[in-house]
Amino acid sequence: MHIEEIIQKITPSDKNCAKLAQARFDALIKPVGSLAQLEQMTARYAAVVGEYNKLDLEYPKRDLLVWCSLQETAQAEKIMQVKCPVNVLAAETGAKAVALVVTSDNEADAMEEGAALVQELVHENGLGLIGFGCLADAEDVLVRAAMTGGILQAASMRVAVMLDGVAACKAAQAAVALAPAAIDYCFAGHVSSEPGAEEALKALGLVAPLRLNIPDGAGEGAALCFTLFNAGLKAYKEMETFEEAGVHVEMKEFSLAEQVKKEQVQ
Repeated sequence: MHIEEIIQKITPSDKNCAKLAQARFDALIKPVGSLAQLEQMTARYAAVVGEYNKLDLEYPKRDLLVWCSLQETAQAEKIMQVKCPVNVLAAETGAKAVALVVTSDNEADAMEEGAALVQELVHENGLGLIGFGCLADAEDVLVRAAMTGGILQAASMRVAVMLDGVAACKAAQAAVALAPAAIDYCFAGHVSSEPGAEEALKALGLVAPLRLNIPDGAGEGAALCFTLFNAGLKAYKEMETFEEAGVHVEMKEFSLAEQVKKEQVQ
């Protein structure tokens, strides 16, 4: 499938599902907003899959894709041989780290190559969440083009993408320039210590939940953020709302309305 066809398939995520998911978080037995970015990630993911029912909102199967050029083949081989930190961190959340070597010699072909690789992996492994890391320099035009194609393909398939590092963020910027709705499918993993990392995320309007001073965007940050992603879903699915726990009926004095009345009297 060509990039133009992929772009035409990209539609905005279901914002109503995001609102309903956030409403559930607000109703949980905890201070409103206390889980901060965990709530935001989960609500945005609910919009991606179009589902907010706690029983139907599942933990997505995920893989971590580490993109590189032919110059990084040796490093890519280590990842495929499961000999890198990113392999261990990804495995902790049930993900597999996969190295993708971009072989195209022009931007158009690289974009098509990236889209085809993501389509194949999503179909073969039933993925609902993909991490994007990069071994190549952030200014590597061909690798960035391949990642751009990959992000567009993921968005067209309603698959969330966890961005890691400047290269992935710049690829996301290029994808959003071609298809603005693609931003709905992009999630920030962490702020690396690479030059321009803050600016790259700001340009996308995304805020990363992690800041670990990792010097590159090779995938470790995205892998670690998978754990936070799971944590947000776990809270959403397993915590009870006041109504589910019967608290509003049995303990009216703890309701927000009663607390406001007390403050007004004081």
